[in-house]
Amino acid sequence: MSRALLPPAAERPQNPARRRAFFAATDLALVAAAAPSLPAVAQPAAPPPLRVVHGFADHLSINLWLQGTRADALEVDVRVGENTTAKPVTTVPVELNARTDFTETIAVAGLEPGERYNYTVRSTKTKSVLARGTFKTQVLWQWRTDPPTVRIATGSCAYLNDFKYDRPGKPYGGGEEIFDSIANLSPDLMLWLGDNIYTREADYTSREGINRRYRFYRSHPTLQKLWTATPHVAIWDDHDFGPDNSDFSYNGAGWSHEMFLRYWPMPYSPPADGLYGKILQGDVDIFMLDDRTWRYPEKWPDAAADKAMYGAKQMTWLKAALTFSKAPFKIVAGGSQFFNRVSTAECWAHYAAEQQDFLRFLEERKIPGVLFLSGDRHFSQHLRVQRTGLYPLNEITTSPLTSGLSRIADVERTNPESMPGSILSERNFALITVTGPRTQRALTIELRDGRGEKKWEWSTTAAELAEGTKA
Repeated sequence: MSRALLPPAAERPQNPARRRAFFAATDLALVAAAAPSLPAVAQPAAPPPLRVVHGFADHLSINLWLQGTRADALEVDVRVGENTTAKPVTTVPVELNARTDFTETIAVAGLEPGERYNYTVRSTKTKSVLARGTFKTQVLWQWRTDPPTVRIATGSCAYLNDFKYDRPGKPYGGGEEIFDSIANLSPDLMLWLGDNIYTREADYTSREGINRRYRFYRSHPTLQKLWTATPHVAIWDDHDFGPDNSDFSYNGAGWSHEMFLRYWPMPYSPPADGLYGKILQGDVDIFMLDDRTWRYPEKWPDAAADKAMYGAKQMTWLKAALTFSKAPFKIVAGGSQFFNRVSTAECWAHYAAEQQDFLRFLEERKIPGVLFLSGDRHFSQHLRVQRTGLYPLNEITTSPLTSGLSRIADVERTNPESMPGSILSERNFALITVTGPRTQRALTIELRDGRGEKKWEWSTTAAELAEGTKA
């Protein structure tokens, strides 16, 4: 992260001690009571007693993440559209209990591709309806039609003010209307690029503190509309993982790993010791990387052969997955920037041996369609790395959603690999749209401000990102 302007982060102790923690549901009320005398954005009404987050939707199922405020048993009824006469799909009841802070993920299966479903969440104990919503499954287009249009929203660095635990002075976060702007677009997916939460000093010394920070975000009134407007997937960066610029030496990694899995409904089964994997949205492959679990300290010598950001195991997986992929666009998503050679902030360029090995792999295998998404920097930009005989590598950085902005050094503005006019220094998110027939797919990335208004865009085609890859 940019070192000068970041708010304090949380540190994460590493052995997941199995304490029986019963989390007080009054934290938010206490914070709200303390806040009125401080400058703050007026908040909407309190969130409902049951919070719902839509996880990834594939062709036949979706994960629904739930959090209540007390022990209960919940089930979900699902019906196609407005058909109230059809027999619903009903899930097996799940128990909410204090041991997991009344959270649970329900896998709703037995669905059909390309359908819109209405769901009802009810208590099996009281028979009361706790939530209603709607979602859609992915279209089964393979071997049948052209791929559908794909719309993916993405962003990073979502700081929400919490005055009881923030640094004194001017609030660091703001512009929370951006979440409704994303929700109003009804994208097919929301991809969170890290710093999705900001742990504070009071959070990072305990498992309970990290859980409390996640609960604060899940309960925050300004996020409620977005949580159920689209499916969500996430990677993490330093402020989800631990303190600012944290690395594998942070001894709370086990707690943070546990809470990430508790609060994000996972779209794949990650390895036991990390958080990486791949999803398919339409015909777009998204490779979601873990840039913290194996990360060496930033101050380790850049030229050191052992200095790694992703680690050998994850890099072997990424190379194999890219080799296997047949998608016209292969989006590699990471928290830190990949290719900003002039940056003095966190960047893969400071991990020279690992980065150069991967670049050699891409050149030798001539993998088509690869582009990169990153966050972290508290400004946005488009970086382009030219390659001899192959299409250039493009990286889009989008940041921040609601955090403060960074000062941008002159060397960053004059970086020859930073595309002219692409630096955006305001709160923003990106919208990726993929269109066209199967053999002529095109991709556009827009940067939009907090009101949802377009500020910048770049377009390419699958053909352009295959130049030099065919024998």
